[in-house]
Amino acid sequence: MKKLLTTEQIREQYDPDSILKDIEKFYEMNLEKLISCLKNQKSPLRNYSANNQISFLESRKKDDVIINKVASLLKDTIYFMMLSKKERTNTTQRMRRYYSTMLKHQSERINMFLDDPEIGAPRHSIDSNSKHKAMSQVRNILSIIQKSLNHEKKCRVSLARSGYLTGLQISMGKFFFYLNKIGMSQKDQISLVQNLFDDFDVDWDEGDRENIKLSLQKPALEYFKKNQSDLQQLSGELFSSSINDALLSNLIDHVLLLNRRVRRF
Repeated sequence: MKKLLTTEQIREQYDPDSILKDIEKFYEMNLEKLISCLKNQKSPLRNYSANNQISFLESRKKDDVIINKVASLLKDTIYFMMLSKKERTNTTQRMRRYYSTMLKHQSERINMFLDDPEIGAPRHSIDSNSKHKAMSQVRNILSIIQKSLNHEKKCRVSLARSGYLTGLQISMGKFFFYLNKIGMSQKDQISLVQNLFDDFDVDWDEGDRENIKLSLQKPALEYFKKNQSDLQQLSGELFSSSINDALLSNLIDHVLLLNRRVRRF
């Protein structure tokens, strides 16, 4: 029988936790610097954070809300900004191998269970009623989890080859989406990214305005929008009349959590 690794064994092999901990550490260490960059006089974000119709005090509060929101969307980005090109590439490749291996082994484990209808309920020739409701429920739940695993496996097949920009592109999708949401112009979005890259001395030779647009903003938004579309599609595929609404809702939350974690890199 082919040996299937447990998730713990796969985690020991790729050590993703060290990267996830470093992301948190880098963010905490550089949050003050990040907020300072977003708030300084040359930051175009200042032009979009205040409403001229409200009082000065209320305006300052609104400034802080938007700046803190933007800063929170750059948690992963700060980590990648502070790595060298080689380190960024290696990080993305390592995390992608971890998640791909995890999805593969978990999916195969569930397949083994689902392929044997007698697990937990072996049939006997004299047993006229071999159906067990509890085991049927287990199989229904695992079938939904299997759908989510297979969906993520399929999506990973179409991923572009990872490089030194991949981590930045993926991590900045929601950031650019939010800037569009608050009405920030294309010109100011590019200026904001240029300021961030200059302040954090990002290892990138393509820092001119057009390359920021084509190499970062465009692929970041495309990746973000594709993920949103995939989520809507998957949510519609997870309906099951055999599972009550409360449990099904909980399972969908589980699937969305898996999606957010796997698509983070």
